[in-house]
Amino acid sequence: MTDNAAVKDSYLEGRRLEARARCENSAQAWLEFAGLKAAKGSYALAALGFLNAGTVYDTAEDKAAAADAYRKGFEIAAKGGLREPALFLTSRLAGLLERSSDLSGAAAAYECLADLCEKAGAFFLAADACEHAAEMMKAAGEDISCYHRPAELWKRNAGYWAQNNNAGDMDWSLRRAELYLESIKK
Repeated sequence: MTDNAAVKDSYLEGRRLEARARCENSAQAWLEFAGLKAAKGSYALAALGFLNAGTVYDTAEDKAAAADAYRKGFEIAAKGGLREPALFLTSRLAGLLERSSDLSGAAAAYECLADLCEKAGAFFLAADACEHAAEMMKAAGEDISCYHRPAELWKRNAGYWAQNNNAGDMDWSLRRAELYLESIKK
């Protein structure tokens, strides 16, 4: 890595911040890195920084700061249309909220992921996220008998597989929709 103090290079600044964050394993250093990367439009790296900051906070049992970092990371990942980093951040956030007995918050996090995935045409991920949301809603004591969104998304997933001539995955998706609808009648 070249270091030239006379030239302001955001890439080199990002590398310096990342090296510091790795060595210190400091949430604040990861947040600085994430902020720089977000400002430059490097959404995947910014999401990584927020994920790492959240993990450091989570380990230190600073749940509010961890949740904030995970939410900011999700927002950045969503801004960049990055489903997989958004999935990882949602998993961390929803798990944290569930452990904190905020089941409605966990359900809402999964719903946000489902919105992102549905918009991107990733119907499997969207349906799976909605099933997680339904699980959290039910655990929170909510009546989910009219929450049909998971089944609707499984059917859209089946349509995707039908268009791609994959009868096996189409049938599986349709069966998953049926099983979900049966499960909410109980």
